[in-house]
Amino acid sequence: MATTHIKRSTSASRLVNYAEKRAVKKDGLNLDIQYAKSELKQVRDVYGNPGKTQAYASRIAFSPLEFNPKDPHDQATVLAVAKEIYAQAYPNQQVALYEHADTDSLHVHAVIGAINLETGQKLHGNWHQYRDHLVHITDQVCWEHGLMVTKPDPNRHEKRTMAEIKLRAKQQPTWKDQIRQAVDHTMQNPLIRDFQAFQSDLKQQAVKVWQRGKNLTYQLLGTNYKSRGTKLGLDYEKETIFNELARRQFQSKNNQQPQRAVNATNEPAQSNPDRTPQLPGHPDSTASHGQNVVGSTTPADRTDCSTGQSPVSDDLKQLRRQQQQLTGPIKTDLTKRLRSLSKADQPNQSAKSDRTQTDPNRARPKQSAPQPTRRPSEPDHSRNDGPSR
Repeated sequence: MATTHIKRSTSASRLVNYAEKRAVKKDGLNLDIQYAKSELKQVRDVYGNPGKTQAYASRIAFSPLEFNPKDPHDQATVLAVAKEIYAQAYPNQQVALYEHADTDSLHVHAVIGAINLETGQKLHGNWHQYRDHLVHITDQVCWEHGLMVTKPDPNRHEKRTMAEIKLRAKQQPTWKDQIRQAVDHTMQNPLIRDFQAFQSDLKQQAVKVWQRGKNLTYQLLGTNYKSRGTKLGLDYEKETIFNELARRQFQSKNNQQPQRAVNATNEPAQSNPDRTPQLPGHPDSTASHGQNVVGSTTPADRTDCSTGQSPVSDDLKQLRRQQQQLTGPIKTDLTKRLRSLSKADQPNQSAKSDRTQTDPNRARPKQSAPQPTRRPSEPDHSRNDGPSR
């Protein structure tokens, strides 16, 4: 049974220096293990691929039930199995292998160059993909050699370091436990249905959370203690939290829709008598309609109406008569004023006569007396030119 680990590194030389000091055996893939640092640097200089990541640090640990760390034969077997695993996982990468026997289990440290020797490009992806790829090949090679295959525990939802395990054995809580407890308390509230509510509730518990790429990062307020959700456990990762919040939103919407449908069906049946519209013709609206009309007749005055005629039509007729009585004098006065204006605006007598002929009902205006026409042949004696002879 073997366990794997992999992460990025900004210095390949530092990884080689750490792994080479305590190595009991070492080997290389696509490089000379004696000159690992210089060859890794030469490849970076030849391809000139810039970037911070120079290499990847990986580790494969084997169970002490299968291999004895002090047995040279087991040491050689473990190194050969590890080289086969990395040869299948990264055939075009430079890999330096260093075997350590300073713990209860034999484990091999691998320094993987970031640049592909065929394409000159760096590895693309995230450490989840690298680890899944390496775990799959490790299980396959171990099965071919008759070794036990690692089976993950489905009930394990938290990842803990050795320091956390020791503190838990002493029944002492860690800062990661405080973050886990705060998140558990927040997610127990069914009213937390979006990420903003999730953030605000955690802030009240002295925990800050924000999105960072594909992960969530948690931090204790007032301290530098922070951790990603992937290191806290499966229940605290971004995908798990967001899926639960989305499920709650969907469930709340489905619960509100049937309630609205029930209210819509019950609303017509529950009529409010106070909201009954007072329309004409309604039994309760006749009196109120009669009160709004000026000078309308009362029910006692409508006894002489025929049975086939409604009281509302009588009120309308009464109202029309009142309107005619009020508008009659106004129309007469307006007609007189229009006539006087038309006389002042028409200077020509012919236009006046034409208007008189077209409007027989209008009174004919008085014509002024015709003046005698003056003959052109007769002399004009109106002027005083002196004594006449």
